[in-house]
Amino acid sequence: MLMGLLQLVVETVQSHLVLFQISIVVVLAIYYYVLVPFILSPLRAIPGPYFHRVSYIPWLNGQRNGTWIQKVYDLHQQYGNILILSPTEISVNGHCKFITDIYTKNFPKSKFYENFRNHGFKDNIFASLENNRHLKYKKLIMALYKKSAIFSPLNNTRSILIDASRDLVQAVFKGSVEGSEPDLWNARAELNIHGKGKVDPNWFNKSGWSNNLAIDVYTLFGALAMDVVTRFELGKDSGTSLLQFTQSRKLIAYHCQVSSMGFWTTLAPKFWNWVASKEILKAADEILKFQLNLYKHAELNPDSNGKNLTTLGTLKQNGITGEYAYSFLTDNIFAGHETTATQLTYLFYELSRPVNFPLQQQLRKELAETFGRPSSINDVIDDLETVDSLPYLNAVLDENSRVHTSIPGAEPRVVDRNYIVELSTGKLVEIPIGTTISCLPYAIHRQENVFPDSNRFIPERWLAYPEECEKDYQARIKLQKKYMMPFGKGIRMCLGMNLALIEMKLAIANLYWHYSTKIDPDWCAITKYNTNQASAEIKIGRAPARGGAHHDHHHHHHGGNVPNTDEDKMIMYDAYTSRPLYDECWLRWYRDDYSLT
Repeated sequence: MLMGLLQLVVETVQSHLVLFQISIVVVLAIYYYVLVPFILSPLRAIPGPYFHRVSYIPWLNGQRNGTWIQKVYDLHQQYGNILILSPTEISVNGHCKFITDIYTKNFPKSKFYENFRNHGFKDNIFASLENNRHLKYKKLIMALYKKSAIFSPLNNTRSILIDASRDLVQAVFKGSVEGSEPDLWNARAELNIHGKGKVDPNWFNKSGWSNNLAIDVYTLFGALAMDVVTRFELGKDSGTSLLQFTQSRKLIAYHCQVSSMGFWTTLAPKFWNWVASKEILKAADEILKFQLNLYKHAELNPDSNGKNLTTLGTLKQNGITGEYAYSFLTDNIFAGHETTATQLTYLFYELSRPVNFPLQQQLRKELAETFGRPSSINDVIDDLETVDSLPYLNAVLDENSRVHTSIPGAEPRVVDRNYIVELSTGKLVEIPIGTTISCLPYAIHRQENVFPDSNRFIPERWLAYPEECEKDYQARIKLQKKYMMPFGKGIRMCLGMNLALIEMKLAIANLYWHYSTKIDPDWCAITKYNTNQASAEIKIGRAPARGGAHHDHHHHHHGGNVPNTDEDKMIMYDAYTSRPLYDECWLRWYRDDYSLT
């Protein structure tokens, strides 16, 4: 009887084959697109758009086209603090407890980070996913990066930082103030497809100045950070000297080209070679040659860092050699120069805007009152301890790292234990083990209840307000710090944080001790505001189309004006690691302006 029934089913299917196939498709569609997202998925109660529940395409496409951070930020405003990003990922926002739960209590990293391996997919501290493996690596070199080791007069790091600050002051003097070595190579934008030189090859110094010329500070600060991080990692005489030799700074432009491939590197590495242009393939090749030459030189000329070994020396001592050691070094050097360059570029840009000029004067006043005046161009502030504790300088740096954080993108982790979140409705939802979870620093830094007027650059929020008693001030700052993650948070936070912070503080202190800055009017139309008018909100945006620097791609940010103002050009690039949208920022430097009124 069973056989007869089976035969009947087979005959029915054969005689209505098309109908049967359609039925299968309909059943599968109902299962995947209705039952799973709304009934079977453990994330069914998490708010968010329907397509995020059933497909990874919005998640991938938003990151590919440089709109994802803004999108997630907007969706949080719409749906609340818990948001579905893809069928297996959620974003949390709005409360510092999430930072503690996910990062301080150390959920393991997601697969995303594996693609930060280098030199033939060799592991390193940043790319290691499991906490115990990461900790094993970190223990080897952690002592080198401690604040006490960096500040110690027994190590070379101190003199590396002071030498770099001196080179920086001199580079600005020659490139701008004196004008003897103008920044012509960057002005031509040979390797920057978004640079003004690509659109208008004769734009540079149209006003015909003989001194106080503009310098592209994005490249300048990239050079500073590269000099510091390579000398620190490999030894004082084995690092770069990009600040001293302007022609070697094209290395920074090569790094820019390669980092524009961030989406393909981290989320679609199989397609990297297929998508990369000839220029990017050449840049990647040049960077690899540069790295291998640098590492070979350092291995042939082993050097200590004073009392401590260098990072390379420490790795070798612990049996990590060859390409395994190179993977660690490459990751540190890439991360150490790019994020620092972005931070410094935005800080100097903000202080050079006419609307913020009083803030620049305030900082210069603090420096003059603390260190007197430089008697010559060769003077350098070398008191790390005092620079480290300057209140106004710290306020400017904290505010810049809040609003212009170098890594605004999500820091994905994987839920590895029971974790319950509370929705705005009061409903409790258990997040299944294996779900990817993250905070978006861009959003967490913009909590209006913690940072009022959060899209504006207001360093005063880090200082005591008039009428605010010390107890209230300390409580407010403590709360603000809980919502800050410019270097990440917890055990996996940035290893080089202490080095980066003092490097940036010394650069800011030395440059504003010697010079004042203004945006170059030949580069862009400079936005001015009336005294009582608030400046426009700071935005994040998508990259312009390749090959052109003036595409009308973000009118909605600026009420329809032509994207040629400084605010348009300095929109933050919407990606995991941010940078200025056009990969440049041109400032003029003045030595004679000591007016501190």
